[in-house]
Amino acid sequence: METRKYNTNQPIGQLVQFSQDGEYFFKKGIKYYRRRDLYKAKKYFERAVQFDPKEPVFLCQLAVVLSELGEFEKSNDILIEIVEKLEPEMYECYSFLANNYAYLGFFQEAKKYAKKYLEFAPDGEFYEDTEDLLDLLSIETNELDGFHDEEEELINRQEAARELLENGKLEEASMMLQKIVKEYPEFWSAHNNLSLAQFYLGNVSKAIKIAQDVLKKSEGNLHALCNLAVYYHYLGREKEVAHIVRQLRVVHPIDMDHRSKLGVTFALLGQYEIAFKWLRWLQKFGYEGDGAFYYWLAVSAYHTNKKQLADEMWQKVIKLNPEKKGAEPWLKLQAPQPKGKAINHSLIQQFKETDSGEKKLLILLLLKRSGNVRSLEEINSYLLTNNESDVVKEFTHLMLNKLTNKQQLKTSSRLVDGLEVIDALSDQCTWPQSLEQKFYMLWFRILLNALHSPISFKNSHAWAAAIEYCCLRAEDQQVTQKQIAEKYLISTSTLRKYMNYVTDLV
Repeated sequence: METRKYNTNQPIGQLVQFSQDGEYFFKKGIKYYRRRDLYKAKKYFERAVQFDPKEPVFLCQLAVVLSELGEFEKSNDILIEIVEKLEPEMYECYSFLANNYAYLGFFQEAKKYAKKYLEFAPDGEFYEDTEDLLDLLSIETNELDGFHDEEEELINRQEAARELLENGKLEEASMMLQKIVKEYPEFWSAHNNLSLAQFYLGNVSKAIKIAQDVLKKSEGNLHALCNLAVYYHYLGREKEVAHIVRQLRVVHPIDMDHRSKLGVTFALLGQYEIAFKWLRWLQKFGYEGDGAFYYWLAVSAYHTNKKQLADEMWQKVIKLNPEKKGAEPWLKLQAPQPKGKAINHSLIQQFKETDSGEKKLLILLLLKRSGNVRSLEEINSYLLTNNESDVVKEFTHLMLNKLTNKQQLKTSSRLVDGLEVIDALSDQCTWPQSLEQKFYMLWFRILLNALHSPISFKNSHAWAAAIEYCCLRAEDQQVTQKQIAEKYLISTSTLRKYMNYVTDLV
């Protein structure tokens, strides 16, 4: 057989030359960008820019990817270079700059570039999105719109109330905030702080009501949502917590303080991964938080296995609050009994020991306001085996019905009307908690004495006004009948009529 011979000097195959220029790498980058593989897209766009560092299209696309990767400052540097040096008419860069500055929390810069885009590109692809961003920036930065003349004074009053809250002067803070919300009913941050003050005072039901009212009038209010999630978590109402958490997980606020609130809330709820994401992002970008911010960043870092960072952040906590040294929460093997539980236990003991009917009703009201269903159920079980008046038993049922939003237990319509008077007093009260409770005690005495009489309890505002006025006069408070009547939107003659009822029934 003939052997086939090959000419080894002749090439078997020949490499085909192809151009790897900027356009080639740009197209590769676009392919990976559409697949949402941002890191590969970034690599290819950077290669494209290396070939042609003055091509604005390459640079702009690289800036977009950097922005989506959270590298906002690098993205901004490129975008500014484009509009100032390379292609001033590439107007979409202004929209991208506006978004980047918004995410960084530089709202005035964000507004400036958003307005530029709307001015130069009225028919631009991103016109509607940029309009929406500008609206959002206005909401984030201008809650005080409409209060311009009193803006500085209002900010100072709000700040003073916040400091009172932080220093534990809860009743003073509550009184100041009640005055602010009465004068400025749409100043939502004051409502939210008032809600917190009521929560810290143990008036959980009132705190929840304020937060819910804010959400009805300012839909999606982040602080109100966060507060409500914490209240429900405290009460063990985890279904409601889960519902709010689902909403919070898709929120991406622009304002730095809002991001801090979101991160701290997630940490309070034990959602440490997402809490760490928000709080760490803020810390990386130089956010100067307070002690609570670093406290929860440290806790979140610890629970996401970043122990060294947790220790570093705890040092910041100690620097701001030296008394926290050695009090790292993860070092405590067993947390002390929460203050709220101890208070509830004390109230139950007082309920069992007192012979005063009005005091029993007050204790039931306070337990309902603390939001602790178990304590009320414990008292309800206690009443099954102990002699007690039907009024106390039915009022216990009423408190349980109100707290669980169910009507399973029998209650008297007279007691329901009587509770409306309590609600009217609570809604209008601007006095310290100790005095507010005296209003309730006086009303419960009237209620017990008049329960089986023909006197109607339907005019809750008139009864509340009479109770408040009589109690204040007994405490030597300087107040006029006209002031109280106007406060409760009734006439002075109606007030005097119900004052006579109070005097007769005491």
